[in-house]
Amino acid sequence: MQRTNMSRELLAVLAAVMVVGTGCDKEPVEPPVETPTEPPISTPQHTWSWVDFSNSTCDEGTPTGLGANLGDSKNLLIFFNGGGACWDAVTCLQLNTSAHGPFTQTQFDALTSRLSTGSIFDRQLANNPFKDWNYFFIPYCTGDLHIGNADAVYTAGSTTKTIHHKGRMNTEAFLARIASTFPNPEQVVVTGSSAGGFGAALNYDFVRSTFPNAKVVLIDDSGPLFKSSAMSASLRASWAKAWNYDAVMDALDPAVKDDYAALYPALARKYPEDRMALLSSAQDQTIRTYLQLSATAFEAALRDLDTTVLAPLPHTRSFITAGQAHTMLLNPGAQSSQGVVLLDWLNQMQSASDADWRSVSP
Repeated sequence: MQRTNMSRELLAVLAAVMVVGTGCDKEPVEPPVETPTEPPISTPQHTWSWVDFSNSTCDEGTPTGLGANLGDSKNLLIFFNGGGACWDAVTCLQLNTSAHGPFTQTQFDALTSRLSTGSIFDRQLANNPFKDWNYFFIPYCTGDLHIGNADAVYTAGSTTKTIHHKGRMNTEAFLARIASTFPNPEQVVVTGSSAGGFGAALNYDFVRSTFPNAKVVLIDDSGPLFKSSAMSASLRASWAKAWNYDAVMDALDPAVKDDYAALYPALARKYPEDRMALLSSAQDQTIRTYLQLSATAFEAALRDLDTTVLAPLPHTRSFITAGQAHTMLLNPGAQSSQGVVLLDWLNQMQSASDADWRSVSP
């Protein structure tokens, strides 16, 4: 937005110079009016509220918004919601493997009781390290892991639909208002579950650069970005074609387009003091289905990612549970691994030394 304003100001100056240069008797060009910043979000304290965004879109074309639950804290928790993914006519139109729009206040209101009971959004949950923070809930209705920028036309039989994979564009609109509301937060947690876990990791660089002076951490719940050797090349190509996400990857490191696992070391290089965490069950049934992997192949890929990519990074840890369950942050007090409760582990992430905050796995 600043670049746009600067360009307008430059054009106005050039126009004024041109008028003077011709010797015409014209009134001086008025200086351009400053484009206002995005209006801050104002809601009742400690109450979930829905905020409409006219400059956002779900997959079927309707606008969406975000949920906010604000207080007096200078800390932010930005949560990307999950809901599957789709990338072709079969997955988007026939199997419906992603959450479709609309996503409005009606859909959000149906979630608020679950968000506020036993989750990281529960202000009454004992030992919740985020109970006094400001919460932002980013919905998901674009099928693209929150990173798409494409209008894709899919045909299945006699049905043709345009699917708006606009997750990244929505994120940019939401973040502009969040930054206007809290321009200089002290701490920011970027997190999400399932497709939102992927979205949190893939948008981390964008959020992080928006708040350069804050202490920022990543908590990726059930969104593991595996090495290219663990994923079908055709699947990765289908995602890239459908969602048009090259700009997102290139902004951090073009290597991520060919190897999703390269995201973690790229983030660690760019933000060497930031802590990052990956949460996953060893054989997550939901994610392995999307990645077209067997239970044993998923676990092998997860453990390879953990030991060869995450473990060497000085401020990155993993919390891996046994079994094939999916997502943890909506009930962190009930999740444990090797006798360590996830809620306690998240507290350690926020306050303990690197030596005391350790990866755990069965």
